[in-house]
Amino acid sequence: MKTITKILFGALMLAFTAGAYAEDKYDQLSKELTEAGASVQGKKIAIIPFSYADGRPGVSKDGSVISERLTIKMINSHKFEIIERSVLDKVMAELKLQASGTIDASSAQQLGKVLGVEAIITGTLVEMQAGEIEVNARLIKTETAQAIGASQVSVRKDWIGDASSAPQQTYQQPAPQPVYQQTTYQPQPAPAAKARAPKGEFEYGFFDIIMGGGNRTIDIAYENSGNGIYFNQIGFTASGISNGPYREVKIEDLQGVGMGPVGIRVGGFGKGAIGGDFEFSVSRHDVEPQKAVGTRNGLPTNFSLPTGGNYLTMTSFGISGDLLIRVPTKKVDPYIGMGLGLSLNRVQMPYVYGFTNSSVFSRPVDDFGIGLMLRVPVGMRIKLDPKMHLVAELRYEMNTVFFDRGIATESDTITSSGMRFVLGLGFGL
Repeated sequence: MKTITKILFGALMLAFTAGAYAEDKYDQLSKELTEAGASVQGKKIAIIPFSYADGRPGVSKDGSVISERLTIKMINSHKFEIIERSVLDKVMAELKLQASGTIDASSAQQLGKVLGVEAIITGTLVEMQAGEIEVNARLIKTETAQAIGASQVSVRKDWIGDASSAPQQTYQQPAPQPVYQQTTYQPQPAPAAKARAPKGEFEYGFFDIIMGGGNRTIDIAYENSGNGIYFNQIGFTASGISNGPYREVKIEDLQGVGMGPVGIRVGGFGKGAIGGDFEFSVSRHDVEPQKAVGTRNGLPTNFSLPTGGNYLTMTSFGISGDLLIRVPTKKVDPYIGMGLGLSLNRVQMPYVYGFTNSSVFSRPVDDFGIGLMLRVPVGMRIKLDPKMHLVAELRYEMNTVFFDRGIATESDTITSSGMRFVLGLGFGL
């Protein structure tokens, strides 16, 4: 059983190898002729059926099969326009030329003029042993009748019939025909890139570099559901009032200073009034020593902040987006919008105790908090030219940041809000 299996496997491999061999030989023939015809690539050529070199009369089936297989390979290379076989046969009959590989210089020139071809492929066959046929192909330039390329391969005969068994074909001159249309195989062009629709008159994109500043109001709230909050642990003093503990302590309307936003944004407007942008910005919020008002467990309280330096320094990195509505004009686009975003904030409080730096309850607090951003911009975009814009914007901003001083039972917030005036240099896209 094993022996039979090996024999069958060997037979299958032999058949597969023979098919691959034949395919490779036709590919080789096509490749070598294509490379030799680099000077005529993209132009019309004709492929003449091959004939035997020993002078057998007429067109053999062998020559027709080999030339047809070569034609398919040449068409699939997309390097030339190949004249259709039926058109070639008709023209050769009218010119009283034999449709075989024995085309002389004069015949090549005649074909070139009538068919409008730059070159022809022709050749001869030699019958060999073991069912193989030697193919000798030449690429001939019709204008000069000069052979500009050649290729020689041996192919395995895997079809039925040959020149001796197949009936010979002869070409009768047909009655005069009216002018006919040539059928050619056009090289397949690469797909054209999809054209982008032209922009409308008021449609554009932009990339802005922005810088702004302005006053801000800061609220701070401490809420602890565990051991409570003590004034001396959060850096507050309040005369005549107990140090604590308190469930919640809030301080409101602190006058903040700082810088920003400074950043970049990318956006655009469509053909109508609606547009939008995406912004990445950095800003800083400081609380200097001052007196303030607030509440302890809901009761109004007057507080004093330490006088040695900033009570709070908060650096915010914001990622946000705006929905914009404008009035489109040729030079100036006034707009209003609404924006939302997220912020990552570093919270530094040198007079406040917590567990952010060590396992010991100590100061300072140096924590990171996630924030929610709200923005309402009102501004105008001045178009100096399509590629250069100036932007002036007044915006209301609010950033609410959540942190906990490293205490599991505590939930603290810092809210910075106020008006910012922003200037920007824009580049049209």
